[in-house]
Amino acid sequence: MALMAGGELMAGGFIVDDPLLLQALPRQLPLQLMAYLEGTWIGHGVGEYPPHVPRFQYIHELTIEKAVPHGPRELVWSFRSVCRHRETQEGLQSEQGFLRFHPMYINQGRVELVCTQPSGLTEVSEGTYTEDSFDVSSRYDGLTRPGSASRPYVTAVRRWLEIRPQTVPATTMEYRVEMATERTPMQQHLLSRLQKQA
Repeated sequence: MALMAGGELMAGGFIVDDPLLLQALPRQLPLQLMAYLEGTWIGHGVGEYPPHVPRFQYIHELTIEKAVPHGPRELVWSFRSVCRHRETQEGLQSEQGFLRFHPMYINQGRVELVCTQPSGLTEVSEGTYTEDSFDVSSRYDGLTRPGSASRPYVTAVRRWLEIRPQTVPATTMEYRVEMATERTPMQQHLLSRLQKQA
């Protein structure tokens, strides 16, 4: 379908300028999930990774915004995540990346996540989304790291997010990160409960 001079649409070789016919042509629907998620979320979390990392509490700030480029054909958002120790405010972890959506049905489809950390660990994950959640995991050797990375190497990552209640404005987000290394199977590493900031 192409846009012609005068604002008419060409569909299948025919110029469509009838307002009633234009209503029947498929259009890209907004992503309900991102209407909920855009903005800054702050809250508390609990992390651990037995036997290497004992339990700790942290403050988590997550910001999600439209990426550049962004539009009907570029459904891409960027994110920044920072975790600080709950008591000392010491920085524990930060990461940033992009979420790219591929709608298949109304409020459902595939999502791709690209994420990098200051350590150099880079993650490419794929999964699915609905109107109130997404679930992605690293696939096809979707993790890379620099030569200076220390062992044990992370071998797989899974991220899961759900928002509650499923209304605008959404108020609470639960965000979980699971991880596997050369020495340990997939297990929960971080669990955050965040509130959307006004």
